[in-house]
Amino acid sequence: MTSTKETDTPKTTNFWLNQPKTEPTFAGLSVILRPTQINTAPVNLSEWLQQEDIHDDINPIWIPLRKTDGVTKIMPVLPHANLYDNCMGMLWRQIARSNLVEWRQRLYEISGVEVNSDSLHRIQIAVNSVQPFPPTVARAIHALCFRWFANTSPELAEIIHQQETLPLTTGWEYCSPKKILLKISLLQKELLAPLLWGMNADLGQEMTLAGIPCRMEGWIDITQTTSFEKIAQLPAQNTIDLRFLSPTSFKQVKNVQPFPLPDLVFNGLLRRWNVFAPEALKFPKVEWNVIISGYELKTYAMKMEGGAEIGAEGLVRYKFADSEQARIATILAHFAIFAGIGRKTAMGMGQVEIA
Repeated sequence: MTSTKETDTPKTTNFWLNQPKTEPTFAGLSVILRPTQINTAPVNLSEWLQQEDIHDDINPIWIPLRKTDGVTKIMPVLPHANLYDNCMGMLWRQIARSNLVEWRQRLYEISGVEVNSDSLHRIQIAVNSVQPFPPTVARAIHALCFRWFANTSPELAEIIHQQETLPLTTGWEYCSPKKILLKISLLQKELLAPLLWGMNADLGQEMTLAGIPCRMEGWIDITQTTSFEKIAQLPAQNTIDLRFLSPTSFKQVKNVQPFPLPDLVFNGLLRRWNVFAPEALKFPKVEWNVIISGYELKTYAMKMEGGAEIGAEGLVRYKFADSEQARIATILAHFAIFAGIGRKTAMGMGQVEIA
């Protein structure tokens, strides 16, 4: 069996097309590492699972998550989420044999395995550059995400690209002129595995973004996860405050509308929800009875390579008189945290939070 370096991404050109189309059980797995002083000769984590008699398809790459409260978690990443069922059994069998491993020249005990079965994910990665990032970084981030999917499977990248409603959004946060936090949201459970598999080649490595030499951090931060089922159980709010974090605009007939009118916001979210949510949770068309009871908005221009896109940023309060509409709007507002609102959400526009 051939082993895989942590910074390499093996070729899986036709892998995606050969997999069953059923929804996977898991979006991802993590092993929890606890520092130990046991004097022994542990196996390096990258080779630890290979002690199992495993098939080449179930030979993970190991990606660290950001430490939270001092806890170290590492994800065994595979190119397709349907492989995690078998990987889960192998993890537990190997832990029963030996749970002592070495990771980056430190000794650990594997104290448990966490499973992630959610469908909606927000991921964050820090990127440092040698010179300030240009304001037209949006398309470069969009292209970078598709390159990562293509690293796993060119066919998968093309399938995603051809979708009328894209199952991902991107954004970024400027920490300094030479550091950004790259943010990606995924709307389908099965996309986390191939994204991370393809991303692995750049983690901790030198790369270019928008023509600027830079370096990605060697870990990722999954900042938020949830499922359509969990969102659907949230208690209704008659008043919903949405904060638009990046320029937001809407296609209205043949024009572009920067003001987040209720019909544009919630009809757009409802259409996107119905594309990705399970059949039992889809909504019928709604004739919204809602008013804007307050707002603090300004228009900003997001610079794109083809010119500036004008959109609104700021706070809007929506008030619903009908209890059923309030329930649906509450669900859609929480979905918007992942899906974004309005146009060009895969290029950083329409990022939103509930205020």
